[in-house]
Amino acid sequence: MSHQPTKLRRHIARKWHRWLGLVAAVPILWLAISGIMLNHAQRLGLNDRMVTSGWILQHYNQLPEGEPYAFEVGDRLITGWGNELFLDEESIPLEGELVGAVAHKGRLLIATPDKIGVFDGADELLLELDNLSLPGTPVQALEAVDDKLHLKIADQTFVLSEDFFSADQVSAELVAIEPRELSPEEKDSLTEAIRTRRGMPLWRVITDAHSGRLFGWPGWVVTDLSAVFLIILTLLGLRLFPKRKS
Repeated sequence: MSHQPTKLRRHIARKWHRWLGLVAAVPILWLAISGIMLNHAQRLGLNDRMVTSGWILQHYNQLPEGEPYAFEVGDRLITGWGNELFLDEESIPLEGELVGAVAHKGRLLIATPDKIGVFDGADELLLELDNLSLPGTPVQALEAVDDKLHLKIADQTFVLSEDFFSADQVSAELVAIEPRELSPEEKDSLTEAIRTRRGMPLWRVITDAHSGRLFGWPGWVVTDLSAVFLIILTLLGLRLFPKRKS
């Protein structure tokens, strides 16, 4: 009679062991494979390979949010996307909403509500005009009128001096030019350029997937549960291990 409860307990343990093994098989297999890959990252070239998938870069905040919009200055395209600014397909060291862009005497001026960047012919930032050098903020528009730079600031119009460091208020009213939307081809081209420059190293993506961080809270819950299941499976396996008869 004493063997009956033992057989029942072993039957229950075997049943739980089987079903837990089936449920945890895939995540445990992934943890094992990804762990081996990370241990040999250099040999496998994971440090050199880049991931440019859109949803991966979006997860790491490498792609701007919202819809891009642009000003055309000659054959140049100045684009605002999210809080980032781009000159053609290159990111520039200015942030904020794009409110205007104009070419003036070999310089390219790009305006946000708080700053105006002055770029040279090689697309290098020469000056960054802020509230200390501008007559005020927010900048609402920037235009070249009669070979002079006109600013609209807080609903007032100013003419910027040749050295950009002083401004005179004028009575003329400056109407802000609205930016245009990017065409699908322009947006695709800019997106591809951003992906190419901001790709994430494959080892980083695998590391975050291994820990579950890549998938947010569902990822780490599955990872933690897999670890718990593995512990239970080990204990059940030991329970099922046949005892030697004395």
